[in-house]
Amino acid sequence: MTTSPALLTPALLTIGEMARASALPISALRFYDKEGVLVPHSVDPHTGYRWYTDDQLRDARLIAGMRRVGVPVREMTAVLTGPDPHSRLDAHLRNLEDGLADARAELDRIHRLIDSRPTATGVPLDSWDVRRALDAVLFAVDADSEFPILRGVHIDIHDGVAAFVTTDRYRLAVAEVSVRSNLTVSAVIPLAFARRMRDIAGVVTLTFATRSVTASYPGGSVSSPLIEDGEFPDHRILREDRGATELRGDQLAALLNGATETAIVSVDGNGSARIDPADVVPAERFRVLVDRQRLREAAAAQPGRALVIRASGAALPLAIRTTDYAGYFSYLMPLQAAHT
Repeated sequence: MTTSPALLTPALLTIGEMARASALPISALRFYDKEGVLVPHSVDPHTGYRWYTDDQLRDARLIAGMRRVGVPVREMTAVLTGPDPHSRLDAHLRNLEDGLADARAELDRIHRLIDSRPTATGVPLDSWDVRRALDAVLFAVDADSEFPILRGVHIDIHDGVAAFVTTDRYRLAVAEVSVRSNLTVSAVIPLAFARRMRDIAGVVTLTFATRSVTASYPGGSVSSPLIEDGEFPDHRILREDRGATELRGDQLAALLNGATETAIVSVDGNGSARIDPADVVPAERFRVLVDRQRLREAAAAQPGRALVIRASGAALPLAIRTTDYAGYFSYLMPLQAAHT
């Protein structure tokens, strides 16, 4: 008669006893046996029963703890048998912290997307505000772009402000108007719908649904699908103009009215600007090559007359605005930029 190992060695534990004592399921013990992480002390050749020692119970409890915090199987073996288990656990903790930071950033992005999801609630706008805003930004729509997102107008509503934004990747135009609404909306409307909105008289109420928008006005309404293919660039990051140099008066006239297709804006270390310099200024901080025609179009679309152009850096866009209207901006990417 074959005597059970448990009778010869009372300290041995069955797989069921090991599971209860270590908080590892029997399926997990079988898995760690297969992976070579926790191999039983012995296996009955006839019944296949697994037996474990008291010392292995300590390892099983360590494995259960590592399993709860997601330590990979290969690292478990290294912790149990390697020379420096604490360093390996510390490294795993750093990975968890990095992953948590990434998860928080992604969840913040998801929260913003949820907050900006269009809802079936109306936003009233004065038609004169809409017309002035669209007149200031429609020039920068790329009606023939292969990217649907660039063939429309981004409407970004937050904190009682509605921003109309367009871009063709070379320039970006923004026009902000106040709204009587606490909604947060981020949606892109087709160019044809924007042009139809521009011609509406009276108060126009925009109602955003999940995939569509409706403009209601005295005597009727018009609806359109939203453009959902792509993500519109964030216009807010361009508002910062640290150390910007402003061009006004003669400099502005020289920049806009020159005969050549392009113009060079040079800014020296003191923040003074030159247009089309004959020679490179020794103390020059940066130079920007600008497309004059694109610049003229952006300037012509600005409402008001007190035009200001700001240059902030070698690779940063020029900012075009008038002091007459707050919240109206155009940004022009340089054709070429260089530090000297």
